[in-house]
Amino acid sequence: MRKILSVLMISALSSAFLYSQQDDKSESKYLVGFSGILPSGIWPSTALSNMGTGSFLSSQNHPVKSYGMGVIIQRKIIRHLNIYIDMNLYDYNIFLAKQGADVQTSWTESEGAAHWDEPDAPQILYVHNLPTDVHFDMQTTGIRAGGRFFMLSGKIRPWIGAGFGYYVWSANYFNGDNKKTYGSDKGSVIGATYQAGLDLEIFPGIVITAFADGASPVAHYQMKGLFYDQWNIDWHCPVMGTTRYGITLSFAPAAHKKN
Repeated sequence: MRKILSVLMISALSSAFLYSQQDDKSESKYLVGFSGILPSGIWPSTALSNMGTGSFLSSQNHPVKSYGMGVIIQRKIIRHLNIYIDMNLYDYNIFLAKQGADVQTSWTESEGAAHWDEPDAPQILYVHNLPTDVHFDMQTTGIRAGGRFFMLSGKIRPWIGAGFGYYVWSANYFNGDNKKTYGSDKGSVIGATYQAGLDLEIFPGIVITAFADGASPVAHYQMKGLFYDQWNIDWHCPVMGTTRYGITLSFAPAAHKKN
């Protein structure tokens, strides 16, 4: 996916140079766009894994699958400033352990010490002989409003921006086919994000945007009886990848002539 995004960005820059040599007689005032997003960055620790990058977790047999998609509406306020509202869907899934595995983490050690200390109770500091494969999944829907400041005008328009959003999330520990849930929680959170990107108006009213989106609100989830009846988890994790890369294809309902 990152290779595809790199190729698209190089193509966009090449096309942008050609179009920037032409006279630009009109510009988009309103834009409606559709985004494909690749969440990345630092992934959180879970009950059965430590935090780390996607490559680190894969090396520890914890591969991460993630994606995002969204819709954005923009309006030009002044020459170099757009305001926007967007809605995005995110999902990341971390594979934690295979069926039959024994897993020990800082969380299992803490729960073993806290909840298995009754007289004659077994002192288990790890999850023993998992009955199925286990995944951790975080699904998020967010709506956000913000602004984008454009450093140039014309066909090629680099920009920086920021936004503030409301995010509804759902966290779940489950087996591979999602038929068994070990623990789940859901809630909402608010938070700020920031962006940088490059707009390329390939034709009047048609814009391709390559962008990077940073920061993530943090969810606080709680689950009782996770893996064992006596074990509970009280944890924090980002509701989406802490860094997101994407491509947006936008269309203008109308265009207006430049002065």
